[in-house]
Amino acid sequence: MRRIAAAAFIVLAMAWPSAAAPFQTEQPQETLVREIGARLRCPVCQSENILDSQSGTAREMIVMLREQLAQGRTEAEIVEYFRSRYGDYVLLSPPVSGFGGIIWIVPPILLVMAGAAYLLLVRRSADKAGRVAHDAQPHEPLNEQSLRRLEL
Repeated sequence: MRRIAAAAFIVLAMAWPSAAAPFQTEQPQETLVREIGARLRCPVCQSENILDSQSGTAREMIVMLREQLAQGRTEAEIVEYFRSRYGDYVLLSPPVSGFGGIIWIVPPILLVMAGAAYLLLVRRSADKAGRVAHDAQPHEPLNEQSLRRLEL
């Protein structure tokens, strides 16, 4: 009997914390709010997404985001809504078309051009140093007067 009571006590002691705080899972809608909100820039803060921003505009955008998800709109439709309302600037990663394409393409091109210019500069300086060393005259033997000067 004591064993049964001890086993029941252990089972109840282990089950009690789980009853105190029920396991909560995040709703699928909140997951989408986090995913979409992480891609949208706060128009006021300019360096934060709407989830991290404390501005009133960001809070309103999150409310609108939740409302649109409740209406059944897709992620693409919601992003397009904010893009049409605030412009491409509201997207944290700019599109790869138009001016956004230039932003993505120009830096690698400039990096390659700078590397090529550096290699040409190094090669030219190495060639110039090689030519100077090759064109140099061999040392002339010292004459009597120079030898006497060195001995003193």
